[in-house]
Amino acid sequence: MSDKRYTDAEASGSARATSSGNAAGMSLSRRRFVAAGAVSAIVACLGAAGVAFGREGRAQLRPPGGAGELDLEARCNRCQRCVQACPRGVVQPLPMTAGLTSVSTPSLIFRNDYCDFCGKCWEACPTGALAADAPSTSDIGVAKVVSDACVAWMWSGCTACEEACPVEGALAMDEHGRPVVDEALCNGCGLCETTCPSSSLRAYDPSVSERAICVVPRASQVAAIPGAVTSAQLTEGRTRAVPKEAAHE
Repeated sequence: MSDKRYTDAEASGSARATSSGNAAGMSLSRRRFVAAGAVSAIVACLGAAGVAFGREGRAQLRPPGGAGELDLEARCNRCQRCVQACPRGVVQPLPMTAGLTSVSTPSLIFRNDYCDFCGKCWEACPTGALAADAPSTSDIGVAKVVSDACVAWMWSGCTACEEACPVEGALAMDEHGRPVVDEALCNGCGLCETTCPSSSLRAYDPSVSERAICVVPRASQVAAIPGAVTSAQLTEGRTRAVPKEAAHE
């Protein structure tokens, strides 16, 4: 009899512990969900505040459908639906290093693939941060040749970017066998960047860009530099916007 009472009490205690553990787990999950929602709301509000106070100065490479930095940051609720919708995996959220008002907003990374303007990102967007009627649905940036990383600038023979470019006339080789971008024709798809074999053909140098051709925002300082750029110029001006006064000169 005593053994049975002990067994019943042990089972009852175990059930209470399991129930308590499940409740604690659910409570913790709810707390995490609420906390994540609160962080997203705060960051979204900060994006709107950036518009209200005219905060400028940054330029990020955005997915097709973005109307501009301030507009996108104000409208984006950081839901990541565009990230999930991208079939090529090139839409990625910006990290904290991009700034508090930009963190978790969508950007384009052409490390492993390119953008084919399929429209799934703007179709998935619930807030209008990415929209089908924006000019960027067919023009997301411009490719810049990085001279000190380009194999064709060191010795002739590499034509990988020109061969990969899907836009006729946007990328050609000059009389020295070096790539030249027609910035008016380039749509910033990133196929040249993801195809570039530069890092596998030359000695490693951490101060030199991994790719010898990189897509940058048209509003960036590096995009305003005529012709090819250096790795230092790319690093310095890739995400910095051209000041308004300079842009109107």
